[in-house]
Amino acid sequence: MDIESTKVTPEEIAQFRAELADNPSAIAALDAIEECEGYLEDAVPLLLMRETGTEPDRSIGDLLKKCRQFICQEEVREGLQSGMIAPFIEPISVSAGIPVGVATAIGICAFKLGMKKVCANS
Repeated sequence: MDIESTKVTPEEIAQFRAELADNPSAIAALDAIEECEGYLEDAVPLLLMRETGTEPDRSIGDLLKKCRQFICQEEVREGLQSGMIAPFIEPISVSAGIPVGVATAIGICAFKLGMKKVCANS
């Protein structure tokens, strides 16, 4: 998976802001993504440091793999594929034991990469 070049556009960030307006952790994640000029690979370590206060020990690819079993379930996969991130942030966070902001970035990453790519070989 080519996560390095996965970039969220300002228009997409604005759309996600509207969808996630009720979730302060998700909005903070979008702020971090925006700070990193849309690059998810750069935003995830920043989010991990902010949310856990520790140096990140995993890359976004590792975290995506950790979340794959959950996000590749049919209902979740179909929701993320259609761009519905909000209903799945908390479940991704709980299933993988990661902070909500990081789960937001992972959900957006899965959407941007495409669920076929993410769920291939799962």
